[in-house]
Amino acid sequence: MKKNKGTFIWFMNLMGKRLPIYLTAVVLASVGLAGSKVANAYLIKSIVDAAQVGSAEGLVLRLVLTFSLFVGGWLLWRFSIVRYNIEAKYGIARVEKMVFSKTMRLPMRYYENHHSGDFMSKLIFDTERAGDIYGSRFRRFTGAIVESLVFFIPMLILNVRLALCLLGISFLAFLVNSKFAKPMKAAGGAMSKQNGIMTEKLTNILSGMEMIKLFPVRKKLADEYARANEEYSKTAMHTNRLSAGLESLNNFFDLTGALAFLGLGVYFISKNWIRLGELTAIYTLYGSFRYVFLEIAKYMPQLMNCVANAQRIREFLEQEEEIGLDETKEVIQNGDGDIAVFVENLGFAYDEEKEVLKEFSMKVRKGECVAITGKSGCGKSTLAKLLLGFYEPTEGAIKIYGKDYKSLTTNDVRKYISYVPQEPYLYNVSIAENIAYGKGMDGAKSVTREEIIEAAKVANAHDFIMKLPEGYDTIPGERGNKLSGGEKQRIAIARAVLKNASVLLLDEATSALDNESERLVNEAIKRICKERTTIMIAHRSSTIAMADRVVEMKA
Repeated sequence: MKKNKGTFIWFMNLMGKRLPIYLTAVVLASVGLAGSKVANAYLIKSIVDAAQVGSAEGLVLRLVLTFSLFVGGWLLWRFSIVRYNIEAKYGIARVEKMVFSKTMRLPMRYYENHHSGDFMSKLIFDTERAGDIYGSRFRRFTGAIVESLVFFIPMLILNVRLALCLLGISFLAFLVNSKFAKPMKAAGGAMSKQNGIMTEKLTNILSGMEMIKLFPVRKKLADEYARANEEYSKTAMHTNRLSAGLESLNNFFDLTGALAFLGLGVYFISKNWIRLGELTAIYTLYGSFRYVFLEIAKYMPQLMNCVANAQRIREFLEQEEEIGLDETKEVIQNGDGDIAVFVENLGFAYDEEKEVLKEFSMKVRKGECVAITGKSGCGKSTLAKLLLGFYEPTEGAIKIYGKDYKSLTTNDVRKYISYVPQEPYLYNVSIAENIAYGKGMDGAKSVTREEIIEAAKVANAHDFIMKLPEGYDTIPGERGNKLSGGEKQRIAIARAVLKNASVLLLDEATSALDNESERLVNEAIKRICKERTTIMIAHRSSTIAMADRVVEMKA
């Protein structure tokens, strides 16, 4: 329970400085709505009292006052509910932004250990359900408490004994309803988990559509998704049964509450413990009180259900981030020293049981082109990840232009390295924008078309781009699926050229290409190597032949 309370308070505090405005709007909306109903009850009491004594003296004044209170309460509710909606939408948008931002600030280890479906589940399902806390669950739960107090205080003033008897009846119903809180929260957590699994299965299908069409795996993947969907449906049905049971109990308590009031009312009148006007007013108030008091127990389980999703969001947002993404400690001058990249006694292991690199050393001089070769599994791609700052070495050091990585931020390191992977990723935006991303997201807005074209020419990409229907404005499709492997690779090289970093890192850039594509890419690499320090992870002889020096890694 303490964990739930802590998560709830944490989630509410995500609203920041706007939280007091949000809370005030929720309370005032509840007070305004309940206050207008209290005014209505006293309006009825005034009329019944006047009819009972057979005199209308002072009735008009009382009617005017109570009607004014009724209108005032309604206006307070109306203005407050508008403010609440504005603040709630702001809070939801803030959480969505935080979760989205977090997905791009996690260390590479997290991405490699978690499925993309898990990200999608958090971005869509968990964020939406947790956002319901701001959107309705908290307001309804809090509103029920505030309105109960606003209704109960006048009931006490009118007749203490009857009010306390009615409170006792309602409290018994509340205790029964509150038993649903824990199972509702558990059901919410289970639904969130099952949704993540189902999303994972779906993304597997969409990402591997070629495999599904070429190999007999369609039934297997479809069955896996169907099983995940069935488990989700079972959990959803269990949640619906709990909700239906809670609703049925509320209807039962609503009926028994009304019958109990009639019995108590007759008894109190027979004993002359209450006047008819007071009984009528209490009856009017009790109808609303009984309804909102039961809603406290009704909305508490629903609130706890959403808190389960908020807990998943909290665990995600509290994940350790990459350090130094937005910082710059010191500027590296390309001319500082003759050694551009120095790797000294490098050691690394993804886990304690398997060491991938051990005492690996390498020097790359400024302007030199070095090819790194070795058998599969010797750690070539791991070395690339370490050079890019995706992981920190467990032993040894990496230096760029004489500066140890430990003295630099992640932003510093990546600022001075351009990277072309074996399978480059292209976004579903224009080719021009894909290349412009080499300057960064902000730079993509200011880079000129001339700069983009020049980078494409260096990468041997300009000619084929101009033959496309829309030229540089052509959309290459999701992951660049409308282009060939060689075309995608040359666009990736153009992106790296535009970045104009002093060190270029190529990870098997030609391994998956046909001979003609390889020739065009190699021509581009030769042209680039003349102007910058280049490290090529390669196994093709034609690529290795372009290097000034070869470094062989041992398994």
